[in-house]
Amino acid sequence: MRVCDQLKRLRCSLNLSQERFGSKVGISGKSVSAYETGRSMPTVKLLSQIANTYNVSFAEISNSDRTCLHQRIQELEKSFTLLKHELENILSTEALVENRKESQSD
Repeated sequence: MRVCDQLKRLRCSLNLSQERFGSKVGISGKSVSAYETGRSMPTVKLLSQIANTYNVSFAEISNSDRTCLHQRIQELEKSFTLLKHELENILSTEALVENRKESQSD
């Protein structure tokens, strides 16, 4: 069973609104809705908070959820690589500007 389905089943079994369910773990009802519909994936930390708060386990993660997590990790890795390259370019440009200033002041 997918995590989104597990969350919805848990919330419904407790007879809680999305808002009330989320407030107990520090998230909004809109976030709960996004997790339940699969539009967004809760973090491992949040799943741990939910598990502790409601005394349940989310050990069972479906293949589709694993794929979604894997894709998200790949997206983040690409973003970090791009960010690293941008920062390196900025720093090297700043170093060139500093060197030119020093050369001109000599």
